[in-house]
Amino acid sequence: MFALIDRLQKKDELALREVVHTYGGYVKAIVLKVLQPNHTAIEECINDVFLIIWQKSNQFTGNEADFKKWIGVIAKYKAIDTYRSLQNKPETVELFPSISSTRGLPERIVEQKSLKEQLFINILGLNKTDQEIFLLKYYLGYSNGEIAEIFAISKSAVENRLYRGKLKLTDEMRWEVSK
Repeated sequence: MFALIDRLQKKDELALREVVHTYGGYVKAIVLKVLQPNHTAIEECINDVFLIIWQKSNQFTGNEADFKKWIGVIAKYKAIDTYRSLQNKPETVELFPSISSTRGLPERIVEQKSLKEQLFINILGLNKTDQEIFLLKYYLGYSNGEIAEIFAISKSAVENRLYRGKLKLTDEMRWEVSK
């Protein structure tokens, strides 16, 4: 185990600063992919990720490469949890919306955003492994080979799961649009 993890597990605050400095960009990239338009939620989520890392550092066992993966998994799941909690909150209504925020907003953009949100919700309806594969592939940008390594399966198995999942999601999205 490398020294940084050991220091973090001993609750050395300087070690946490090093973790933030070393992995901050990595965490931000993961969180951004899930929470893209909501900048306040992005910053809060990133802070929450590092708090979780601080609190649960004693649960980590492994090497430096595993540590980065562990951080990535924490970031991904925290971002997804944040996304879900934002979806459950009632939207705030502006009493005096600015003219610039209401003019020229094509219905097509609103509709596309709604479809993206529905797609994300439908992905969460897949089985756990397929959910993770889809999120790694399409939200976090992992290659099929990287995903295969993470799950210890063949690249063709990843491709098959993606193909079958796309078919299922396409059917569900067609049904949602036709409602």
